[in-house]
Amino acid sequence: MSRSPRSVVTFPIVLRELTVLRVTDVTPGMRRVTLGGEQLHAFQKNGLELPQLRTEGFDDHVKFFFADGDNEPVLPGQNISSLDWPAEARPIAKDYTPIRFDPQTGEIDFDFVRHEGGIASSWAERTKPGDITWIAGPKMSHSHPAGVDWLLAIGDETALPAIGRWLAEMPAGTRARVLIEVGEDSHRQELPTAADAEITWLSRQGAPAGTTNLLEDAVRGMEWLPGTVFVWAAGEAGALKGIRRHLSADRQVPRDHTHITGYWRCTPHAPGADSAADEHDEEDDAHDRLHDLTDLAPGYAIRTAVTLGLVDLIHSGVRDLDELARRSASDPSTLAALMSYLVAIDVFALEDNGYHLTAISEELVEDDHSAEEYDLSGAQAAMDIALAGLLHTVRTGAAGYRTLAGQPLAEAMRDDARLGNSARAAIEEETLWVAPGVVGGYDWSSVTTLTAAGHGVGSVVNALLKAFPELTVRIADVPSQLRLLKEQILDTDVLPRVDLVPQSGQVPRGGDTVLVSHLLDRLPDDDAVQMLTEAAAGLSSDGELIMVEQVTAADTDDIDATLHHLRLKCAFGSGVRSVERLDELVERAGLTTRDRRDIGWDHRLWVLTAVTPGGDSAEG
Repeated sequence: MSRSPRSVVTFPIVLRELTVLRVTDVTPGMRRVTLGGEQLHAFQKNGLELPQLRTEGFDDHVKFFFADGDNEPVLPGQNISSLDWPAEARPIAKDYTPIRFDPQTGEIDFDFVRHEGGIASSWAERTKPGDITWIAGPKMSHSHPAGVDWLLAIGDETALPAIGRWLAEMPAGTRARVLIEVGEDSHRQELPTAADAEITWLSRQGAPAGTTNLLEDAVRGMEWLPGTVFVWAAGEAGALKGIRRHLSADRQVPRDHTHITGYWRCTPHAPGADSAADEHDEEDDAHDRLHDLTDLAPGYAIRTAVTLGLVDLIHSGVRDLDELARRSASDPSTLAALMSYLVAIDVFALEDNGYHLTAISEELVEDDHSAEEYDLSGAQAAMDIALAGLLHTVRTGAAGYRTLAGQPLAEAMRDDARLGNSARAAIEEETLWVAPGVVGGYDWSSVTTLTAAGHGVGSVVNALLKAFPELTVRIADVPSQLRLLKEQILDTDVLPRVDLVPQSGQVPRGGDTVLVSHLLDRLPDDDAVQMLTEAAAGLSSDGELIMVEQVTAADTDDIDATLHHLRLKCAFGSGVRSVERLDELVERAGLTTRDRRDIGWDHRLWVLTAVTPGGDSAEG
């Protein structure tokens, strides 16, 4: 996996109560709603200090919350950096792109496609100045693509707000080709830009949205410019499938040079869909549910297909079993049995001309995260398979899983660079959400040089270096992990301020301020204490150790958090520890806690100092 041309920055997710200021029609097909209010700025609520809204990417989105009929909207609660979604009634929320945000005037604009039906479009039709509404986000921004020769933007009218904002923000001279589908010619807009952009409007001439191949035909027929391209496409999910296939199979555009998103899906109403469901025997339902919950075969079969590359091969047009076997380096007779099973469970379809994707396997193509999660050579699948040791772990409390080679998973991650890099990339992505809390959780302005180590530290360093221009960082790790950080994780604009230090162990030494992120989550208690002890020994006499760790979720009903804890216990003997347990490990390591605070997303930040032989902290 190579570096994406678009860097990412994340923000705390904040629910904001705003007022409708203006409603105007941009065209007969697009209505603009301008919102304002004090909560666009930093504000306080229920004892929380919540930051100003930030939107730095052209395709950012916020969630609008709508009422069901005459009822008040169901709203989530506000945590430090995220939202608390109510379990008893799910909020009705839709995503929209902010096309303009002016912090000085306190205004933000959103465009809504005008059409009959739909909760959001109906709200936009009836809303008026003075009405109250609620939005949450953006939670992240992707940058303008860097290091490419030209851009291709593709979308229907639902993508028009993002495309218009992108064109307005493109650097002067950027080479761009833009394909936009609208319902009729009167829905075209003026799209000012300093870019060298060629805009092609495609009109359905009144045909319903999602029923034509205008965009796919235009992409297939366009002149392809020389050099490296970045493709951004959004609109009706079904209409994008052919475009995705063409870009991958015919144009050979790498997946990380595309950003393709189904904004909506054309789903005709099925006759009888509202009729009462047939009655089922309760015992039969329980039996079927039990079978589904205990059947291991589908998970292994799908993961094997992903790992062999069968989904991508069929997506690219390979139909024949022998060719699939040759291209995936598989035993033909065994592959035939696997394919028969995958056809039986609707992962693939077998037609007269060979194998095809179904809705299930199309999802694997469209969702890059699913493909990474199910690849058996990657860390996420390894963590799932670690649950095979659950019986031993429940009985003993210790890690019970071994790989097929007989290794503990932590050892396999050290020895297998691909597995180790996959594990690092996954936790770096998760730590993106924690990074804003780390930035605000300590007085970094007093630090000139920071020493850093641990899993996820690259995402934190990205955020710190962008927030504090005078800061420099030294990261200590093994060479393979440093190479991953340099090539994929650390943004190119911060790399000149990062010193990558090869080191056999993860504990950095000799710093006045040392940051460790997720250093303990793959270590049983005794090993965690040893790691912290070594970190304390490496501090300068008045140095501080900043420790960032995930803690037991406050929501005891969070099934995902519970499962993550069990995976960590089976794989490493660690689990997700409580705040109290981490305090005990800190004390056992000879460290004293100067400060500890909640930074959101079930994470805490500790400020630690070493205890001198006489029993006092080093600062004393």
